[in-house]
Amino acid sequence: MSERRRGGDGGFTMVELLVAISILSVVMALVFNALNGGVRQAADAQSRAQIEADVRTTADAFVRDLRQAYTGDPSLNRIATMTANTITFYSPDRSTPFHLRMISYRLNGTDFQRSITVSTDTDGFPWVFPATSAYATQLQYVRNTTLFTYRGSDGAVTTDPTQVAIVDLTLTVDQDTAKGPAAYTSTETVQIRGS
Repeated sequence: MSERRRGGDGGFTMVELLVAISILSVVMALVFNALNGGVRQAADAQSRAQIEADVRTTADAFVRDLRQAYTGDPSLNRIATMTANTITFYSPDRSTPFHLRMISYRLNGTDFQRSITVSTDTDGFPWVFPATSAYATQLQYVRNTTLFTYRGSDGAVTTDPTQVAIVDLTLTVDQDTAKGPAAYTSTETVQIRGS
């Protein structure tokens, strides 16, 4: 089966050359796939870390805002409106003279947005607010539609704004549902002060 090489002829046969090229091609394909998988995993890990950081930053801002919910007047409820994907509440601006802020969070498509409207008066209830300020996107690619769960001081779910003592914010973020990384879900629980 093997050909004998003649004295001074030091070359490869065509069959040897084809076998070597085939083996080299298989090895190169394996190396390429391994490197490509590593690069993809590194990109997914970096994307996941960024998503987690963005969700944490957004949730922390919401928690800070809601923990300050206050109206300065017992006849005005701290939470003005609430649904599964929107909430509007009142909070002081901590300035002198005192203004009341109306802070709204909502889901608009897949964007989690925030709006702050400051009262035009400083003399207390009834507070006068201009038209709602523009919404600014805080987080993109939110995939869940039930963001807020409202609970009373006993922990039971409530739909009555006057009974809300705890608000759960759940955010599920997935930049591309067709590929990695997988969706990331975070839930923050806010105990409203004084409730």
